[in-house]
Amino acid sequence: MENVDVMKKPTLITVIFLLVTVVFVFAQQVTDISMRASKKDGILRIVFEGEEAFIKKANAVVSGLQLNVEFPSSFNIISKKKIELDSSIKEKVLTINLKEPSDIKIMRLSAPARFVIDITPKPETDVKTQQDIMPLQKIYVIDPGHGGYDFGITGAGLREKDIVLSIARELEGLLTKKGKKVFLTRKSDQFMPIKDRAVFANQKAAEIFVSLHVSSGDGFALYVPKVSDAGYDPAVALYTLNLRQQRYLQKSRALSDAISKAVKEEFNLNIVKREMPLHVLNSVAAPAVLIEIPSFKVVNYDQKTRERLAEALIKGFFYYGQ
Repeated sequence: MENVDVMKKPTLITVIFLLVTVVFVFAQQVTDISMRASKKDGILRIVFEGEEAFIKKANAVVSGLQLNVEFPSSFNIISKKKIELDSSIKEKVLTINLKEPSDIKIMRLSAPARFVIDITPKPETDVKTQQDIMPLQKIYVIDPGHGGYDFGITGAGLREKDIVLSIARELEGLLTKKGKKVFLTRKSDQFMPIKDRAVFANQKAAEIFVSLHVSSGDGFALYVPKVSDAGYDPAVALYTLNLRQQRYLQKSRALSDAISKAVKEEFNLNIVKREMPLHVLNSVAAPAVLIEIPSFKVVNYDQKTRERLAEALIKGFFYYGQ
């Protein structure tokens, strides 16, 4: 009996080891898909072909000058012929850099399973030049969220505090060239309490206040103040920080709508609008909006994308002034 027991133990260990090995191999499995591209009448068509269960879960969105094609798991591209596309792969996403603003059309075909993307450049009439866009407001306070020991969202070596500061600087540069006064609540990697950000905006007599953050999702989220009307007294509000937004609520909502419209025109991504009693908004005596831009896991915030986002926000300021 003792010999039998001794033999059972190594057998059980071997079985467990094999099971773990199988699970690990399965988890690391990479799906092969073929990819081909062709161009006709100015339309670029990209076709992905592979297992039906895998291809049917693929999705694609355009963000600025980038086309992001997301698959359900890790994949390996086997090109049927040489494809001259400026592209890169990161985890489950294939990013293709576009040369000009474009629209996409998605088709899902079967027998064999194919995911087809038609990329069509936007007509010149749809691409508005920024030189023609001049917002009316003269004083802007841009609030790059987080800073210092407050990193915000992190991942893949990136930090929210750095992304929003770089975008705020792009926005500052473009608005300054248009003759506007622009103040950043922080110009470097430093921590700043929320209350101090609102006080700063009020001291600068902001005509527009925008707080920048990064979302954990794949779309934009715009927040406007939510302030109770109960017991509102203008004389008290003048001296009470958390009541100063009361008289600007409708303008804040109009600003949010205008920015949403501009962002929708420039980026083919979801936009969610919410009202929340955020202190950094409720305490500002000016039209105020907090913007969460898409996660950097979805969008690559390189120089071109940052510029395009800043230009979209300026277009939103322009729409707000109409």
